[in-house]
Amino acid sequence: MPGELKTNLLVAGLLRLMGLTFRLSPARRAWLKGVDGWMDFCVGVKTKDDALKQHVRFQNGFVKAGRGIPEDADAVLCFKNADVARRMLEITPEEVMDLMLQNQLSISGNLAIVNKFNFFLSLLLQKKHRAMREKRAGQIKAETSSMFESEGKAKTPPEKTVRLKAEKTPEAPYLDDPYLSDLSLDDFPRLTEFLNIHHTHKPAICRERPKIMTDWFRENGYEADSRGEPWIPALRQGHAFKRLMETRRPILRKNDLLAGTTTAEEIGVVLYPDTHASMIWGELFSVPERMLNPYDVSEETRRTLHFDVFPYWEKRNIREWVRSEYGEPLCQQLDERFAVYFIWKTVAISHTIPDFPKLLKLGTGGMIEEIETELAKANGDVKKRHVLEAMILCLKGLEAYAANLAAQVVKEAKAESDPKRKKELEQIAGICSRVPREPAKTLHEALQSMWIAWVGLHMENTNAGLSLGRLDRWLQPYFEADIEKFDDPADRRAYVKRAVELAGCFFMRCTDHLPLIPDIGNFLFGGSSSDQAVTLGGVKPDGGDGVCDMTYVFLKVTEILGIRDPNVNARFNPEKNSKTYLRRLCETNLITRATPSMHNDLAVMTALAEFHYPPEHLRDWSATGCVEPTISGKHFGHTGNIMMNMVAALEMALRDGLHPLMDWKVGPATGDPAKENFASFEEFFAAFEKQYAFLIDQVCAYNDMLSKAHALWRPTPFLSSLIDGCVASGKDVTGGGARYNTTGMACIGLADVTDSLMTIKKMVFEEKSVGFGELIKALDDNFASNPALHARIVKKVPKFGSGSEQALEIANRVTRFTHDTLAAHRNYRGGIYTAGFWSMSNHVAFGCLSGALPSGREAGKPFTPGLTPQAGASDNLLDPIRDVARLDPVSMTNNIAFNVKLAPKPGEAHGDIVGNMFAYVKSYFDMGGMQMQFNVVGTDTLKDAMAHPEQYRNLLVRISGYNAYFVTLNRDMQLELIRRAEYGV
Repeated sequence: MPGELKTNLLVAGLLRLMGLTFRLSPARRAWLKGVDGWMDFCVGVKTKDDALKQHVRFQNGFVKAGRGIPEDADAVLCFKNADVARRMLEITPEEVMDLMLQNQLSISGNLAIVNKFNFFLSLLLQKKHRAMREKRAGQIKAETSSMFESEGKAKTPPEKTVRLKAEKTPEAPYLDDPYLSDLSLDDFPRLTEFLNIHHTHKPAICRERPKIMTDWFRENGYEADSRGEPWIPALRQGHAFKRLMETRRPILRKNDLLAGTTTAEEIGVVLYPDTHASMIWGELFSVPERMLNPYDVSEETRRTLHFDVFPYWEKRNIREWVRSEYGEPLCQQLDERFAVYFIWKTVAISHTIPDFPKLLKLGTGGMIEEIETELAKANGDVKKRHVLEAMILCLKGLEAYAANLAAQVVKEAKAESDPKRKKELEQIAGICSRVPREPAKTLHEALQSMWIAWVGLHMENTNAGLSLGRLDRWLQPYFEADIEKFDDPADRRAYVKRAVELAGCFFMRCTDHLPLIPDIGNFLFGGSSSDQAVTLGGVKPDGGDGVCDMTYVFLKVTEILGIRDPNVNARFNPEKNSKTYLRRLCETNLITRATPSMHNDLAVMTALAEFHYPPEHLRDWSATGCVEPTISGKHFGHTGNIMMNMVAALEMALRDGLHPLMDWKVGPATGDPAKENFASFEEFFAAFEKQYAFLIDQVCAYNDMLSKAHALWRPTPFLSSLIDGCVASGKDVTGGGARYNTTGMACIGLADVTDSLMTIKKMVFEEKSVGFGELIKALDDNFASNPALHARIVKKVPKFGSGSEQALEIANRVTRFTHDTLAAHRNYRGGIYTAGFWSMSNHVAFGCLSGALPSGREAGKPFTPGLTPQAGASDNLLDPIRDVARLDPVSMTNNIAFNVKLAPKPGEAHGDIVGNMFAYVKSYFDMGGMQMQFNVVGTDTLKDAMAHPEQYRNLLVRISGYNAYFVTLNRDMQLELIRRAEYGV
């Protein structure tokens, strides 16, 4: 029987069986009827050559299969060929989504509907899928365990107990030893308990937020209000937020010092159904059992989401608004193929930093007074009045939540029998009765006020990259006011310990929530948490030394907890900050193995000079999400918005606009190198630039469409109340209200593109030792037919990071073109686009979606992380340091991620290791380097962790801009870390 006919019969049989099963089983048929009635939709299934064309229609409680693709199909699954379509019958629903990443499957139409269809498939085939999942998990575990088992027995890395001490310094006048070397985790049983919960408690999907919000919109309307009048979106969002904050459960975690939780779960996964929550729809039965980062789902939560929440939002989300408004434009189609770029605005706008100093200084009461003053001046400006009124609604909602927390803690205090805890509860209740409504007066009040606001911000906006800013600078005045109350040195030391504990509780509070990551996201963003960036050190707005007592307090917290999030970033200003501070940054990085990330203040501010920020604003920059610079409290930059695969442009230039994995001639015609159409390297570089500019044009177009959707349908009045410029202008941040507006792009694959261009320049045009046709043929079969060429490329062509002036010039040329091309665009809010060269974990995902490269990199292998040179570029660390330091920061306005893996020698003294790390960083910064981050862990330890993950639950690693626990990463990401170049310390 021909393969196509067999596939048609198999798919038709499966779809008909689905219909018959639902007809014969009342229990299963009951899943077809939601709060709004029967779930009516149609999904088509086809192959690219149209040999297979089937559909399944859900209507009025019945399921019917048929031939062809109806015009009213809500979504169409297009498989590469019949063999891939048959695979659909042999894999789980989450693996069907993985086919999208392999570009074996493309989807047109509503993705929420596709995930709903996957839900019904999983409902029917739960037992089969569970068995398949267990078998697959066993195979992967066996393969992974055996991969490195022979290299030694399990050996848990020894805990480093040696700590450096430092003399008292002017920058931290209240600390006798700024390194706080006498304090360890053992001194904080409360934090030890929280840390154990963090590492052992399984996260759970929380239904609280989506249920409350959906109920409010059902009651009050979404497009129009309950009277049928069109809603003013800002007011609608303000009222809904107020209801949410008034209604959600006020929880004080057992034994905590800070009240309030992000979800109703111990560790909760937050859902935002108006953006991407429906991506988990098809996994509601399987997500508790998946291998990587599983979530618990209660039966009540599963039913609430399926019957009530997801159906309401399946067409009321940002992605589908664009599809409906613009007719599934090309720029959206490219995003949904994942191979050339990924845009976060389908999920979030969160990458920014609120003005916490304003909240702490004025309280919400003072902020409301300020807004009311502006309202009085608005007169006939109706739009401005609506935005300001929405802000007040949100601030009132936050106050109501704090009052509910205070009342709850009072109840718990009355019932508490332990005198010590009773006193703590009474103190917490008193604090919650004052803040955030009133200005904060103590460190405890400041942290509690910020935490309540942080909960509110994550109730409004997706928990993906919203960042905390300069906590040390902003909290230092409260620390000083507290400690000045004590004269006795012993009392002051006790207070410092208390400050560490309070800051530790704040950090652990930030771990109480996780972003929603469907299984497909474990491949794209494996191990990532919410990436709540904290920034320490640097200079003050007036230009003075910004390092202070609280800088060292937070470094101690970072050291003793060793958690992946908050993502700690440290500014170092070579002209203002001390060697004592830099040495402490290196020691903290050594102890935690992966954090903090370190930034050269001078280089970052040089990069930002083109925006002409006032000096006091420029000096107040903070890192956002991963590493991206943001002007604290004044800037809406969505710095992590676009993840761009630069290598895709190179692949398209090599094939006259055809992307090989997608098998789609989507780019402009620039000439076919295989036909020797290029007379010079400059001509080929121009073709690369043209393909790259095309992708930039497309992603900017899609960003503008999504930005318009957010501004029209999903404004954020609470966040806007905490961003300078929005109150005065009466504009939401999504509408351009912030003082400063930009959009950030992460450009991925710089070293791979540079090295590939070097091969073409040197071997094709200068030496003429290989023709374009021969080279492309070798790429097409992954060098299988020409291993000699591959060996020559690897051994003979100078790489970026080798000290080659030519390679460095090409790298700077690519970054300059990226910067200039982006700078020619303006975003929806009138701001500029910024270029960064870091990668989250997309260097692995994009690598899997790319073929062999002229650099010698083989098909499917990861790109280098961030802009880190290839592992084989040089046999010493000095060459990569020099080359990366000589990249022009002016072209890198959204920062970089330079990853270095260090492996201390057995028995090497703690102080010597710190000293050597200090020398590396100091030299790099002295040469003008912009950012540097270390993994201080040997390859042998990483291999052992793959073989024995149960012994390495807290092994922290730096991916490219964010931290993760090694054992939570997919195997490709683990192997990428293992294969990074390793240098001695």
